Amino acid sequence: ILRLLRYLYPRIKRMRDLLAEDGSIYVHCDYRVSGFLRLILDEVFGKANFKNEVVWWYKDPSGQTKDFYKRKHDSIFFYVKGRNYIFNIDDVRVPYSEGTLRQAKTGQKSFGRVVKTHEKGKLREDVWDIPIINSQALERVDYPTQKPESLIEVIIKASSNEGDLVADFFCGSGTTAAVAEKLGRRWICSDISEEAVKTTKQRIEKIRKRNRLF
Repeated sequence: ILRLLRYLYPRIKRMRDLLAEDGSIYVHCDYRVSGFLRLILDEVFGKANFKNEVVWWYKDPSGQTKDFYKRKHDSIFFYVKGRNYIFNIDDVRVPYSEGTLRQAKTGQKSFGRVVKTHEKGKLREDVWDIPIINSQALERVDYPTQKPESLIEVIIKASSNEGDLVADFFCGSGTTAAVAEKLGRRWICSDISEEAVKTTKQRIEKIRKRNRLF
């Protein structure tokens, strides 16, 4: 773990230097390094620029445990560079439950207040119920660390505008580039793995070929 942290610290500092003044950073990790990584991010970005620890909760039937609870979430730390950061909260709202819609329609109260709804949906909270990629999904490229496009879509929509530049310096399967391409953002991606670069390139070529056809 210490070797990993020594590797990450200077790179996170460099990312902060490259980040636009209205930019944000989202850092994904699991339980093994989340505590250490939070300390590094506090040091580099400042505690005041911490906005959320997003819990990415996913359901799948795999794995059995006897001496601890099943691990079914990862953390995504959300930090900003300064006060005037982009955050498009209305672009990432989620649908209301049927119960809430019924309450709003009939003017019922909940927790002492009349239930009202927003035309774009409910405010997104810091626990995201987003499934992992299933074996039959069209977006699947069989890269071991591949993230769902729906997860990255929330981040890009919330923290950038069309035409903005999105960067992923550990691009892996190329999901960030793919989603940025589809959402009309410019992007820069890199990775130490040649396989990651190759996978990302192939993925982007497929998207652009499909766009030319339509």
